[in-house]
Amino acid sequence: MLITAFPQPNISEDEYHLLRDLVYAESGIWLKDEKKNFLMNRAARRMRETNISSYYRYYKLLTGPDGKKELLDFLDALTINETSFFRNRPQMDVLSRKVLPEIIKRKRKGERPALKMWSAGCSTGQEPYTLAIILRESIPDIRNWQIKVLASDLSMTALEAAGRGVYAPEKMEGIDERLLGMYFCRDKSGYRVTDEIKRLVVFDHHNLMHDNGERDFDVIFCRNVLIYFDGQTQKNVIGRLRKALVPGGYLFLGHSETLQGIDDSFTFIHHDKGTAYRKNCD
Repeated sequence: MLITAFPQPNISEDEYHLLRDLVYAESGIWLKDEKKNFLMNRAARRMRETNISSYYRYYKLLTGPDGKKELLDFLDALTINETSFFRNRPQMDVLSRKVLPEIIKRKRKGERPALKMWSAGCSTGQEPYTLAIILRESIPDIRNWQIKVLASDLSMTALEAAGRGVYAPEKMEGIDERLLGMYFCRDKSGYRVTDEIKRLVVFDHHNLMHDNGERDFDVIFCRNVLIYFDGQTQKNVIGRLRKALVPGGYLFLGHSETLQGIDDSFTFIHHDKGTAYRKNCD
């Protein structure tokens, strides 16, 4: 398709409100007024791709019968996929040293133990692969277990990169040499996650505004996602995550996020600089 190089137009207040409210309705992301230029620039980028020179006409495309794919691309353009392996090391230590030993000890009493984790807002995959590595390190007989690490994100572009599981050398900070040698293969593209780890992870395109129907998670990571939502949306999202957790299951949030004033059905856990929330048993 021939792309016409339109000069970037200014966005009117009405056009800004239409696009901002559409983003909120579809994703729960609330863009404050100071994000006006950010929204304008990201929309203009997609408008060039679709040969549309008016923000209002672009809005009509997004909300029209043929706009579903473009809406996904637009929302994708608004997401910031910043992540890394073993991000927030104290939290990973809480998981590996406190949370998992407790869960594994309890689960071993079953005939075919099962363990489910969810990386909600998994971006380009470093977090769910980190969780899978920690599980592999924590459970020597993991082949006898039913393991599922669900990894979901709103961004299709991020999910495609996550599914490939190939990372440039500069993306490997935070992984010690032993783990790097055990769970990654070096090739001309960078470092590739081994099939052993990949098999533990299932990727899924999911919008946290909706319930995906998944249940019985022992651990959910939803870090640096709530910060994009307004108060009511935060409560709704946490309610869905709470429903997805088993009684006594653990929820990990970003370091600047809290459940205070949002949901009182969790107990705050602090262990050696790391934090988590434990769902209270009914």
